[in-house]
Amino acid sequence: MKRLLLALLLTTISAVALASDLAQQAADAYSAGDWPKSQSLYTQLTAEQPELGLAWYRLGESQRQQKRFAEALTAFEKARQLGFQPLYTLGRLAAVHAEMGSTEKAVDVLEQLAKQQAPFAFIFDETPAFRRLAGNARFEAAKRNIQIATTPCKFTDVNPEMRQFDFWVGEWDVFNPQGIQSGTSRIERILADCVILENWTDRFGSQGKSFNKYDTANKRWEQFWVDEQGSTTYFKGKLEDKNMVFHAEAPQPDGKVGERKLTFYNLGPNKVRQFSQVTTDGGKTWTTEYDLTYVRRSNEKQAAARAR
Repeated sequence: MKRLLLALLLTTISAVALASDLAQQAADAYSAGDWPKSQSLYTQLTAEQPELGLAWYRLGESQRQQKRFAEALTAFEKARQLGFQPLYTLGRLAAVHAEMGSTEKAVDVLEQLAKQQAPFAFIFDETPAFRRLAGNARFEAAKRNIQIATTPCKFTDVNPEMRQFDFWVGEWDVFNPQGIQSGTSRIERILADCVILENWTDRFGSQGKSFNKYDTANKRWEQFWVDEQGSTTYFKGKLEDKNMVFHAEAPQPDGKVGERKLTFYNLGPNKVRQFSQVTTDGGKTWTTEYDLTYVRRSNEKQAAARAR
């Protein structure tokens, strides 16, 4: 009996080792873009382990790359039925239908992706066949919705609130109320325009940065400031009229917590006022922390600064 159990165990271990080796060979061929070899190996792997959604997906992609579209459709459908990366698999199905010239089927799948707000605009660049669908009203609508899901902050007509703070973007010389330059700041949009990054340098060379973004869930703006002294402040705010107004806690030396109010006044295309106040009595009285005026640099001055 012990010999039988040992034989069964060794057989199981051997089978697992062979399957693992086959999977590694298939993965290596796939990574190398050796599509005929990848197809052959994943065909074997799906035959031995038909529950592997990844194997079916990669088999489909290996076939797609060789323009074996009908076979690729079957493999991708199997991957989808097994629940493997549903959105990615739908994207591949849409691509195959487009490559086969099945416009309506391709658009049907793209509409499913658009409905689920899949951030997959990359599929339009990597699949030339989609270009043949240009002009189709349903295709254009689905494509636009997928693009919006991918980079929502770039679509000011759809999400205008995400660009309310754009008046602060630019390169600035910054002055105190006495007209003395306090520092410089470069404010730029990053992460597909969803974040406004502040790069502050004071006149002594100390630096600080803040990340500013619109929180769609809470319908408010947020700023997270940090400097090289380790000081951090988390602000929440909103656009009031044409000015951005933030609020944050302001811990005091006596342990009490006051309130900080930071207002960015939009004074036109070339000037912004940044005004910080603190109250420790619930807003009855306010103390000015700082009052700075941002003056936009000329194009020549911006170019000179970048050349340093």
